Amino acid sequence: MSVSWTPRWMPPGGAPFVLRSGEHEWRGARPTDWAALGEGLRAARERLRALPVRRIVEAIDTAAERWAKRDLAERRAAVRDAALVTGMSEETIDRALDAELGNLRAESLLAALERELGDPEVLDGFRGGTTAIGPRTVLAVFSGNVPGLPARSLVRALLVKASVIAKVPAKEPHFTAAFLRTLHDVEPVLADAVVATYWDRDDHASLDAALGQADAVIAYGGDEACAAIRARVLPHQVYEEHGHKLSFGVVGDAYVELHGPAEVARRIAADCSDFDQHACLSPQVYLVQAGHARAVARHLADAMRRAAADSPPGAIDVHDAAALQRRRLVAEWRAATTDDSEVWSPDGLEWTVVLDDVLLPLSGSGNRVARIVSVPDLDAAVEHMRPYAEHLQNCGLGAVGEEALRVAGELARLGVSRVCAPGTMTRAGFTWRHDGLPRIAGLVRWCDVELHPELEPATS
Repeated sequence: MSVSWTPRWMPPGGAPFVLRSGEHEWRGARPTDWAALGEGLRAARERLRALPVRRIVEAIDTAAERWAKRDLAERRAAVRDAALVTGMSEETIDRALDAELGNLRAESLLAALERELGDPEVLDGFRGGTTAIGPRTVLAVFSGNVPGLPARSLVRALLVKASVIAKVPAKEPHFTAAFLRTLHDVEPVLADAVVATYWDRDDHASLDAALGQADAVIAYGGDEACAAIRARVLPHQVYEEHGHKLSFGVVGDAYVELHGPAEVARRIAADCSDFDQHACLSPQVYLVQAGHARAVARHLADAMRRAAADSPPGAIDVHDAAALQRRRLVAEWRAATTDDSEVWSPDGLEWTVVLDDVLLPLSGSGNRVARIVSVPDLDAAVEHMRPYAEHLQNCGLGAVGEEALRVAGELARLGVSRVCAPGTMTRAGFTWRHDGLPRIAGLVRWCDVELHPELEPATS
């Protein structure tokens, strides 16, 4: 399967590239004539502008509906290839795709447009004296190994009628091109507005050439990778960044008493098992009020075992395996030297549960390590996370009544951009303002009609 996507208007050719994982390889082509590509994308964007926004929503919804069927041949091929590259099990990848594709249905897309723009049809022309204009071309540099991750930013760009240069992630390159092929079957104008390709991280010439064709840039990756892109962005270009993030959970005594420690443990296990805990939305620690921390941790060992049986963990490479074993050794040393620590794990590396009363440095490395840290109260939990405020993203909040609202407010002021219930941390909706900013409205500029008697009736 090719990991690149070439629109109908692009001539054949380009610089070939190969992505490898073990004995497997996938081929594609990288553009060489970037000026011609830019002109082609701008022409494709004009055709895209002629589509009503509700037709764009309908086309994306139809493609997502097709991909929602697990037996779709294109999906099965993409899942198999993604499993080879990421090491995740096919079941884990299927669940990730189920979650992401659910966000691409018409109801979710329209809700996001209405939340950020008010009236979606301002993208089609003047409505109530105002209209919203998207960029001509968006450069989206994707990173990470979470299947389906590029869909959100790709769809947002298409919703505002922008053409897209999509650099697929080396660790999960298959979904974007495969989904675009389906989108082409549904509505060719949409797919023809996207070029999906790949270049190496140190290929600055290709990055600069792509930047030269864009007036908006979306960057995913670690802090260093995002900084390298940010340094090349020009003043006139809209810039959106999704850098290194950390997520966590907070659970109070009242929440455990309401739901029971076994059910709370099941929800935490779901959060720590989805995506093999590699997503930014996945919790790296759960801070649990001391009254029930040990009970939750004990039930969590059984819950993680069941989650592993239900959705098998993927293969762990040598580097990650060594890091995980070091984490276990540190936890086991703590357990041997203090009465407040304990470790549960199988003989293999499928999952790990750690109970402690000290928040050790958060690595963000994942691989189904459920860390429970005992805290005296929820205010202490918030304070424990203050040193990480710059990178915080998502919190699974287990609290009830007025305390839930109060702590949610504290989390928002701390820097968290999403608060949800335990067990739902990896299922962010399309209406979420990703990393705390409006990601649809952030791409558009507005034009308002004022003090013009001849135009005002036509735009009302």
